Amino acid sequence: MSNRNVLLFILGTLVLFGGQIWLTSRYTKPVKAPVAVEQTQAAPASPAPAQAAPAVPAAAAQAGPAAPTADLSATHTTTTADLTLTWQVATGALKQAVWRQDGTLFFPGDFPGVGGVRGTAFQSVHEEAGAEAVTVVFENAQGARLAYRVPRHGSTLSLAGVLPQGARLQLVTLPADLKPVEHLGRVFTLTDRKIEAVTWLDILHDPFFSFLGAKRKVLPPAESRLGLDAGLDPDPKAQRNHYFAALWKLPSVAGRDESGYSLTPEGGRLAADLYLGPKQAAPLEAFEKPFTRVIDYGFFGAVAQLFFWVLQKLHAVIGNWGWAIILFTLILRAVTWQLNSKQIVSMLRMKDFEPHQKALQARYEKFGNDMTKKAEMQKELMALYKKNGHNPMGGCLPMLLQMPVFLAFWSMLNAVFELRHAPFFGWIHDLSVHDPFYVYPVLMGASMFVQQAMTPATGDPAQRKMMMILMPVMMMVMFAKLPVGVIIYYFASNLIGIAQTWWVKRNYVPQPIEV
Repeated sequence: MSNRNVLLFILGTLVLFGGQIWLTSRYTKPVKAPVAVEQTQAAPASPAPAQAAPAVPAAAAQAGPAAPTADLSATHTTTTADLTLTWQVATGALKQAVWRQDGTLFFPGDFPGVGGVRGTAFQSVHEEAGAEAVTVVFENAQGARLAYRVPRHGSTLSLAGVLPQGARLQLVTLPADLKPVEHLGRVFTLTDRKIEAVTWLDILHDPFFSFLGAKRKVLPPAESRLGLDAGLDPDPKAQRNHYFAALWKLPSVAGRDESGYSLTPEGGRLAADLYLGPKQAAPLEAFEKPFTRVIDYGFFGAVAQLFFWVLQKLHAVIGNWGWAIILFTLILRAVTWQLNSKQIVSMLRMKDFEPHQKALQARYEKFGNDMTKKAEMQKELMALYKKNGHNPMGGCLPMLLQMPVFLAFWSMLNAVFELRHAPFFGWIHDLSVHDPFYVYPVLMGASMFVQQAMTPATGDPAQRKMMMILMPVMMMVMFAKLPVGVIIYYFASNLIGIAQTWWVKRNYVPQPIEV
């Protein structure tokens, strides 16, 4: 493969990687310090036995919407083994959720909330304690009632209640501007077969090409399953992905209007399930299998899921995700060993052709830029390759075939919750964020330089020398802020590639070329 083709392939790859990194950074901007929700906890009533569903007052279904006379600043907080939840008393909206294992905030402090009621207002809140759950009940004098059953362990809340005519449960609220949701990712609805997702940025921000008529996107079509990305990293500089989600499972299709998604009670009665937890396959599948699609494995999703399954099996044996990645890389390179060996042999064979190629170019040099003669020269060169059974693209095709493998592995490491806050050793305490001291990006760049120096190449030596320096530097810069788990994979792959190149070159026997 000529240096020109190598350069074009590398530039195309960089554009592909750069585009994906730009899209990721566009939709996962660094988070600002969250605004704390005022903790004006309402005085809980005496504990009573937990109820599977609140009783339905006889007059509630007939009552009209109540005036919002409740204190809008009053909040109520409940803490379980997994979650700390804060509601606005007046609306019953869940304004804040905290994952207690590491203090991760689901939403910023000015988030509109999920689960609030429109068309009535609550004046009181109390808790009903049970052995397995705590039920938080909001009520008003008109008989409206909304109850959240919060399990003591787990992430799935059940809602039940009764609302007056005209009142609705606000599932996902569309804010007036981007500020309350600018740090969050997507809003989505799910069917049995697919997921429809739109980012808050696309919904609430004018597109770059608005002067050409491009418009903001709208909320996805309403379904009985919907939700949004959640989870703000405590370290704003480390925010690269939203590893949590708030998901609704409804008894009927939600309504969609300019305010967002809402659910109208059937006969005044209300029931729904709300998941507040990590984007992790097992709990999502337990909630309902279609919700596993909120884990974004990227374009090569099926391959990425297969890779993660293998990685999980390795982790079960080794007990460390970093070493599991290295062992997985070793297995992957072993599976593709023959393919990579053929690539190296093809490059070595191309090096054998170089004297004949230069002699042919010298013969046609006197014709200058005559395109007809250049075509004749190229035809003669291809005939030489064919006569000797050599495919000049043999060095490129294996590289192209491995690109989906790398991209699938990359997107998988960026998406899975299990690698979040997973340590390796030494200073690496979280494989899902970048190396704080940039040691691994430098090691990756150095290994790439060595591999390029060992790889046979033809063409202008000055151009090759420039690429040997330029490419590792560019890759170090591009990869510096990527999750260190991805860089460990790339670095380990480079080391194995260096060993394989040395071995193939050591055993390579040049074949005579028939002219």
